[in-house]
Amino acid sequence: MNLLRGRHDRGAAALEFAGVFPLAAFVIFLAFQGYVASTTVERVDNAARTGAREAGKRYEPGLCEEFANRAMPGWLNDYTIDGGHRSVSGDDGVYCRVRAQLPLIWKGIPLDYTVTRSVTMPLG
Repeated sequence: MNLLRGRHDRGAAALEFAGVFPLAAFVIFLAFQGYVASTTVERVDNAARTGAREAGKRYEPGLCEEFANRAMPGWLNDYTIDGGHRSVSGDDGVYCRVRAQLPLIWKGIPLDYTVTRSVTMPLG
């Protein structure tokens, strides 16, 4: 029992918690959404590089889509992949382009952001 605290202080901690909780929850939500966004960019970039690299190593520009699709994570399900032959400065190469919608944690937010990464690698 605390002799310095009066009866009028009862419930102050609960009231402070109720006031700070929405702000803390919003900050946690923003941090997690930032993490998901940065991970999406990294995974899309990795898939494009993997597709172009593997197709270039095998001298088969048509394999870009197959290898890029293997590199995509299971949680990222709204994406497109295209690739093929490309000539750069007279040399043969292969390109791979991956586009993915940024997944949003809260579905009601009207954000439509597409992450696009394109990689060109030489054949061989």
